Amino acid sequence: MFANRLYAVVMALTMMLTAGSAQAQPPRQPVEGNPVRTPYSTDVQPEWLTQVMPAADSFSDKQGEPPVYEAFQATDNGGRELVGYVFLTADVPPEERGFSAPIPMLVGMNLNNELTGMKILSYVESYSSTLGDFLADPVFQGQFAGKSIADDFRLNSDIDGITGATVSTFAITRGIREAARRVAGAYNGFTPGSALERARHAKILEEMQQSSWDDLVEQGVIKQISMTLPAGEILTLTFIYMGHPALGEYLIGNTAYARAERDASARLGGNQMILMAVGGDGFQQFRQDRLQLQQGDLPMRRLTANLLVTAGNADAGLIADRAEFAGAIVLDDRYDLSQPINIFYQPLGSLEPYELQYEILGLGQRLASGEALLSEAEIERIIRQENSALHQFLNDPPWGVTPWNEVAMLLLIFALVLIAFFRKDARWRWAALTLVMVYLGFMKAGFLSVAHITGVMLQGPGFLLSNLPLLMIVVFTVVTTLIWGRLFCSSLCPFGAVQDFITRFSPRRWRVKVPQKWHDAGIYLKYGFLAVIIGAALFANNVGIFQYFEPFGTLFFLSGSILLFAILAAILAACVVVPRFYCRYACPLGAALGVVSFVSPLRIKRVPQCTVCTVCEHACPTGAIRRENIDFKECVRCDICERKLIDKAGSCRHDMSKIIVRHKELKAAP
Repeated sequence: MFANRLYAVVMALTMMLTAGSAQAQPPRQPVEGNPVRTPYSTDVQPEWLTQVMPAADSFSDKQGEPPVYEAFQATDNGGRELVGYVFLTADVPPEERGFSAPIPMLVGMNLNNELTGMKILSYVESYSSTLGDFLADPVFQGQFAGKSIADDFRLNSDIDGITGATVSTFAITRGIREAARRVAGAYNGFTPGSALERARHAKILEEMQQSSWDDLVEQGVIKQISMTLPAGEILTLTFIYMGHPALGEYLIGNTAYARAERDASARLGGNQMILMAVGGDGFQQFRQDRLQLQQGDLPMRRLTANLLVTAGNADAGLIADRAEFAGAIVLDDRYDLSQPINIFYQPLGSLEPYELQYEILGLGQRLASGEALLSEAEIERIIRQENSALHQFLNDPPWGVTPWNEVAMLLLIFALVLIAFFRKDARWRWAALTLVMVYLGFMKAGFLSVAHITGVMLQGPGFLLSNLPLLMIVVFTVVTTLIWGRLFCSSLCPFGAVQDFITRFSPRRWRVKVPQKWHDAGIYLKYGFLAVIIGAALFANNVGIFQYFEPFGTLFFLSGSILLFAILAAILAACVVVPRFYCRYACPLGAALGVVSFVSPLRIKRVPQCTVCTVCEHACPTGAIRRENIDFKECVRCDICERKLIDKAGSCRHDMSKIIVRHKELKAAP
């Protein structure tokens, strides 16, 4: 493209001149021990991740689209929470090009769409041969930490550049902003611009779409000049104001406008542009240096390379198929946008120039004058909506960015648990248990703990709002327990799933029946443990004691002291010989849910056969059944007894006459 070629020539000359002046200065070598020195490698090291995300103490492998390193921070209960993302700008194309090539950088960003740090990894700028690692400037790089990606990142305004390295620092500044916005859009739900700006953008598009190309030509918004070249070919130049992103999107498409705006900002620091489309069968004869501008008393200016940027191939937007290619004339502050601009073009071989008087009209004129476009009522409504509690909650929820992948997985787990519960189908329950154990247990460590109860007591329920997946599990658990009892213990507890798998695959001959007196006394141990933990938290401010009563933290985090691993091993061994040993005698969370289940209205139904039948009693994994009586606080709603009924209506599959005969025979036996 004509502008690209001219731009390349100008940039090459600038490099030669800059390099020549730089050679007169002593080489600038990297400072030994400088934490921001450039490693000249894109092979990311662990310490670099911490450097750009200081708040994190662990990171995931690079994953996702675009690829990121998830940054985590340890929590007080032994878990970890997501605090942000670290990414390579090279992984989020298109990259901004520096003086000689793109400059790959490592960037950290928190969940509030604020940068936490940046590190330049490599560059091949011409300055480096004379100035050394000149971009390893702590002051320059330190400006990015704490900066919101919603800011403009204007060089020498929002960001102070490095003297003599304007092109490089512009590429760094714009490259970080654009890459961070793309990552934030994918992971943090970021939408650039305020609500008013987005509404204004939509309003501009709406108004533009009401007029066709011919309408705009007739109204004078689009001005055209056609000229006959000496060879008889026709050259047509089309002009229209393009000083707003919405206009650019409508006229030439987002991609072409973004490039034009980038080049305009890099060269002149502005985006006031007039789109110029070149068409006709003589388009190849167009020469930009034959174009001149003049306004009022200003002298005539020839359109040099720094006044014209490329604007695509006229294959998108309103100009699609109406020209061969497009450029954008960049207007600086010397031009008054409210006054006409005289445009002259003198074709090669022509004695006189063709003249066109261009004036910004219609919507463009309103935009150039700074008109809001939105009525006071619309602005007030948007501001009121933005400031409403519901809108703020939805747009800035207390848990930060919504982790949709985790939300979807939890909804799937909840669905499996409820399907298994209502269908009374063991296959569905084992599917739910498998997913719960693998995902909530070993992958996410997303289990409930008695520590959450003490947290609510000490801090109030508000602390749960900071973690949406945890909040979902808590709400599901409380609601289902209030209605049906300890459904959580049956199918949503990862450690309960581990115990069920142990029972499923351990030999039946190893099982031991706990004497009834011991069992009846032992079930109250967990209530004592619950009281000890709550008492320690309330009266001694000891919130760490729970780890000795909840071995699943040791199992799923695979961390802890020798004592904690010994407790875990002892409980797992006990589960081999006594089904759900931990649930029966030791789980303080199960005790708390058992207390809540006292008010559950929808309990397991009993039928007449239950007065003499002991099948369910022997099958109950927690020993909660005594013939027709169920100790509901100990029942975990595992469905084993209910599956022994033909259907939910409560009809036992065992024939009553046979059960009575069997019962008499057993009583008569010596």
